[in-house]
Amino acid sequence: MSPVYSWCMMQLRRYVIGARACCAVLLVVLIVVTCAGLCKGDQLQWNTLSICRDAAETIARLPVLVSFCSLADEDYVEVWLLRGLHATETPTSGLYEITVSAKGRYRSDRPFSAGDFPVPEEQWHLHEAETHDGYATAIDLAYVYVYIGGRSFRCLGHVLGLPCIVKVETIQLPNHVMAELASGLGPWCLPSSWPLDIPVGCPWSDF
Repeated sequence: MSPVYSWCMMQLRRYVIGARACCAVLLVVLIVVTCAGLCKGDQLQWNTLSICRDAAETIARLPVLVSFCSLADEDYVEVWLLRGLHATETPTSGLYEITVSAKGRYRSDRPFSAGDFPVPEEQWHLHEAETHDGYATAIDLAYVYVYIGGRSFRCLGHVLGLPCIVKVETIQLPNHVMAELASGLGPWCLPSSWPLDIPVGCPWSDF
């Protein structure tokens, strides 16, 4: 075996090993990026207009949303009061996303993991939002929860029967927060902008 041939084979082995290592690194990066994107709107943020309409009708029954990403290691629980929503076209033809006009009402003092739920009443510590200014934000139907009765809010995606991955199906807010919401919404019970002509109600009687 000539020295040149041996040298060529050695370089080839190094190339193959290097290529395999690069592929492995790229695969790991892809997995990390994919997992990191789970709470950035990769599940049910872009939908057909029909799904957006169904979501808007469900939200309009009570203009309060609970925000929590159960797939994150930890996330804060937030309670939003809504003043309006609209469907916006996305870069993909035929798909839209819902943008809500909201005001943060409460935020948990600490982040929770999926394993913390259901959270015992005495472990709930929510403070009022530091700002009363409203803001607009696009929502992923897998990471917002809508009121279903009592003290319970359920994943909107599952309420609509849509496939999505969540680790927390329902969130029960503490009694005092529900009482404060029921007595303190005021004009927030009358959303000002629902372009999809959604009838709006304020069903607080079953609290």
